[in-house]
Amino acid sequence: MNEMTILPRKPTENNKEYSYRVLYYNIMTMKLPPGTSITENEVAEQLNISRTPVHEALTMLKVEYLVDIVPQSGSTVTLINLRNVREGLFMRTTLEPAIYRQLSGCIKSEYLKKMADNLDEASELITLEESEEAVDHFIKLDDEFHKLAYIAAEKPNLWQATSTVCSHFLRIRYQESILIKKDLSHIYEEHKQLYNYLLLGGSKAFDLDAFYDNHLFYFKSYFPHILEKYPQYFIIDI
Repeated sequence: MNEMTILPRKPTENNKEYSYRVLYYNIMTMKLPPGTSITENEVAEQLNISRTPVHEALTMLKVEYLVDIVPQSGSTVTLINLRNVREGLFMRTTLEPAIYRQLSGCIKSEYLKKMADNLDEASELITLEESEEAVDHFIKLDDEFHKLAYIAAEKPNLWQATSTVCSHFLRIRYQESILIKKDLSHIYEEHKQLYNYLLLGGSKAFDLDAFYDNHLFYFKSYFPHILEKYPQYFIIDI
């Protein structure tokens, strides 16, 4: 098994939560690339905990399509399945423009404030030197921005479902900065446009569907390079 980054433990998390967070981080940041075998005993030893919470964490990751578990054979980080990526993109491009239209010009001020705070924090991150930790933090802020829209529209269960279905798409977004060092500032700028759309209301001149397609499908500009350089990480399941 590859050497993992061991994150500092949070005071409030139990062993299962801690092992899940460490494994998730290492899968997303490519410390545990697609196809890597994961041994429960090794993870437990590195984290200084028992095997049971590690097994429970791997079960959670399996639900998110990030790990395959074969009885008596161990666990493996899943390859990135392009069919899953397309399914996640379909879900988001169908749901999210409708959610932003619902909220446009009438979103509660408490959510606007949280979105503004999110943008401020993201702005500080994009001025820092790139690191795995900074990329991880920025992408979490990206997801949190959209999650706030789902919650403001009273659709938290849809966000949970979307997050699960979009796990393989999210992995490509991590690859954007970690494997090819792609600048993420365009995401911040587009989130500012969405914030203004919610704050001021929509206009006929603003094509939300086209904007959103560009926002989510930006990865197509760099994905052929990743696929050519790292074909072993993918399943091209048409």
